[in-house]
Amino acid sequence: MELFPEESQWGLLTAAGLREDFQAMWIEGDDIDAIAAGLKLDPTATLECDLATALRWSGVGARTPILWMGEHSPGWTFALVVAGSSVDQSLPDRRVFDLWYLREIGEFSGSGLYGEEGLDDLDLNDDQGDEDDLDPHLIAVGRLTGRFIDRDWLAERRTLCRVSAEARTP
Repeated sequence: MELFPEESQWGLLTAAGLREDFQAMWIEGDDIDAIAAGLKLDPTATLECDLATALRWSGVGARTPILWMGEHSPGWTFALVVAGSSVDQSLPDRRVFDLWYLREIGEFSGSGLYGEEGLDDLDLNDDQGDEDDLDPHLIAVGRLTGRFIDRDWLAERRTLCRVSAEARTP
C-alpha cells in the first residue's frame, strides 16, 4: 500500500456530495451484524443503497441517527452518520476511528488515531482543527485500515440504517 492516496480523501468525499456536517467511524471488525447490534441499530429499518441515495437523508431534520454502513476493507467496517445527532460509539474490544466536522462553526475533531504507529509524517498534532485538517486524518485512517477512499469505494453499496427506538429511549 502506498503512503499517500492518489486523490485528496476529503476532496473525493465532497465531490461525492458530503458538503454539510460530517461524522464517520471506521470500526475494527468484519461482522457487520455484531457491529450493528453494538451500535443499537434497528435491523428492520434498512435499505441497501449507494452514497448518493444515503445523502438524500442528510438535512431532513431527523433526530434519529441514520447511518450508511458497510465494509470498508478486510477487518474494517465503515459507518457514516447521514442524519440525526451523533452516535454512541462505545464498542468494547474494538478500535474505532471517529472523525467529525461541523461546517457551520468550522470545527473538526478526531479520535482513536493518536499513538498509532506509522503516522509521524502526517500533521496530526492535535485532535481538533478546521476543514483543512480532515485530509491528513483521512489519510491516517486509510493507512491504518489498509484502504484509502477512492472512486470504487465511493461507488459501493452499503446499508442505510437507523438507531433503534429502544436505544433512543432515556
